[in-house]
Amino acid sequence: MRIEQLQHIIEVNNKKSISEAAKTFFMGQPQLSHSMKNLEDELGYKLFRRNRGGLIPTCQGKEVVGLAREIINNIEELKSLASGEANLTGNLSLTLAPGAFNSFAGLLITRFNEKYPNVNLMITEDIGIAIVDKVAMGTCLMGVPVWTSNDDDTMRKLLDSNDLAYEEIIEDDLCLVIGKRHPLAAKESIELADLEGMTFVDYCGRYRNLLRNCGIDTAKREFLIVYNREVMKTIIAKNQGIAVFPRFFLHNDLFFEQELLSYRAIEKITDKVKMKMYLIYSRTEPLSHSAKQLKKMLSEIIAGNPS
Repeated sequence: MRIEQLQHIIEVNNKKSISEAAKTFFMGQPQLSHSMKNLEDELGYKLFRRNRGGLIPTCQGKEVVGLAREIINNIEELKSLASGEANLTGNLSLTLAPGAFNSFAGLLITRFNEKYPNVNLMITEDIGIAIVDKVAMGTCLMGVPVWTSNDDDTMRKLLDSNDLAYEEIIEDDLCLVIGKRHPLAAKESIELADLEGMTFVDYCGRYRNLLRNCGIDTAKREFLIVYNREVMKTIIAKNQGIAVFPRFFLHNDLFFEQELLSYRAIEKITDKVKMKMYLIYSRTEPLSHSAKQLKKMLSEIIAGNPS
């Protein structure tokens, strides 16, 4: 049994295809098939079976893949101790919810690249349920979804059913985002009645459910749906609309730093409905040493931003 054979079966498990896995190692499909067959012959049982979705591990294969991940991760950790963490290598993927992406993606990429220049970190943006699906299917290593406190129990059950580990990073307030010269900017606190007749800016059409959860009647509101975050902030800065977002949306943002945008608490909402941000990852597949460092840095960056 060789280390590369363990790497082979891990990649076949990830790609569900020998031909796709072979591309990762710049080798031909017959060569990878031969490597897997030799390992199966040595172990005395099949590691994978085929179904409509491709290759999936057998019961014994699932255990072997899990053990192989642990072995590879331990080897990586030993290498990092010997050569220093700056020499860590590998590929990591992370998907952030829109508000988290806006506030923390740039800072995270910069800091992680400075400390671990040889690790390729790919960060993408998506909504909560899609992030859960990506991590559950293994197309993304870790994710940071955001949901309201009203949905917390439902989302935790969903994560448990998908065998995903989750750690709460922060709980934050919902607030009204307004322009500097908006009529509501003169008020320190906003009442629901103040929102009557206001135009809301909705990023990608994703925030109407959030408003409904806050008790805002979306049927009586005018919405501007935009698909670019900078356009959305420009519209608000020009006092042509308002938005409801978690307060962490303002972190590391030039519009807020230049005081073109500000936020206000909303009575009967800010104290009752909270936004929860979680870090999620597979419960069954151990994280590599580099992934553990990403997880640690992510939590430090987000939790370290004052509300």
